Amino acid sequence: MYLLVILLAYSLERTLEITRNLHWRRIILRWQHWQVRGAQLEAWRQHDLGQVLWAIIPALFIGFVLALLNNVLLTFLVSAAGILAAIQAPAARAAYKRYLQAESEEDGAEQARQLKLLQQASGRKEAAPVEHLLLWIHLRHYFAVMIYFVLLGVTGALVYATLRDMRHNKSPRWQTVDQIINWLPTRLMTLGFLLVGNFSKALPVWLSSIGNKPQNNFIALTKVGELADDLTAPTTTALVKRNFLLYVVFVALLTIGGWV
Repeated sequence: MYLLVILLAYSLERTLEITRNLHWRRIILRWQHWQVRGAQLEAWRQHDLGQVLWAIIPALFIGFVLALLNNVLLTFLVSAAGILAAIQAPAARAAYKRYLQAESEEDGAEQARQLKLLQQASGRKEAAPVEHLLLWIHLRHYFAVMIYFVLLGVTGALVYATLRDMRHNKSPRWQTVDQIINWLPTRLMTLGFLLVGNFSKALPVWLSSIGNKPQNNFIALTKVGELADDLTAPTTTALVKRNFLLYVVFVALLTIGGWV
């Protein structure tokens, strides 16, 4: 079922434009701002832990209902819908298309403007080359969602998407949370780069990224990507597509073996 959900959700994302009200980010932001009565509850929601617990209630509720009903068809449909809602990145997709158009028209000012929009869509504060932003967007909106879905089901994927998209302060605690939830997807995605790219050049950097020394996920991702392939905008999209197909095949093998 996992394989069919992944294929259906990611295929629909490419062909179907759903209303913004059904994007998981919009659902979570509305849920976070839902007004409740009770001063104690409102005060509790102001703390970091309270914000997290409140924000992940929709994902946990979906998982609870699916476990309670234990219906295969319902689980399949809800999982596909949940994954489809979680992987939406229309702002990034539109900015990248306009970036490529401006590049073909040799419009440097428009390129710079669309690169800035792409940076905002990626969730990065710091400026970065378009290739690095594409890798980061793919990791957060597509690859990590798939990994957490395979490992923890639709609830895990939606909890990840919640922590990725929820509105919060920019304290060091939240930076640590972001580092933790993206650590495993980053290492798995870059492991795929080794297998579909230049293995010998990228292997030492990948090994260092999983060693005792903590390393920023964005740096680890981009360094391995640069060594695995000669990154340009077109080669970056080709690299992530090959990597994604590699993991789809891996999920297929797990499905055939009865492990998922």
